[in-house]
Order: sequence, then structure tokens, then C-alpha cells
Amino acid sequence: MKDLFKTKTFWGGIGAVATGIGLILAGSVPEGVNAIATGLLAIFVRDGIRKVESEQ
Repeated sequence: MKDLFKTKTFWGGIGAVATGIGLILAGSVPEGVNAIATGLLAIFVRDGIRKVESEQ
């Protein structure tokens, strides 16, 4: 898990989630939900790639 925290993709995903929360609070709910979903997708896909790479 420590390796995931060191990736740029993880921090970019966290930034997207934070941006999505800000958009929702500002009243742009569809765009906020889209940003949050994109950020979470980036984090989970990157974690999956990391796990596959570590098995080889």
C-alpha cells in the first residue's frame, strides 16, 4: 500500500476527488460526480496495475 501512495496517479486521483467535492459544493453536481468517479477510477486502476506488476 505504501507504494501506491508514492505514485503521481494516486495523488492526481485524490486531487480529482477533492475537485469533485468542490464542484458539488459549488452547485455543479453532475460535473462533480464525474470528477470524483474519474479520480476513483484512476486510483483503482493504478492499484490494479501495481499489483499485477508486483506478481511478475
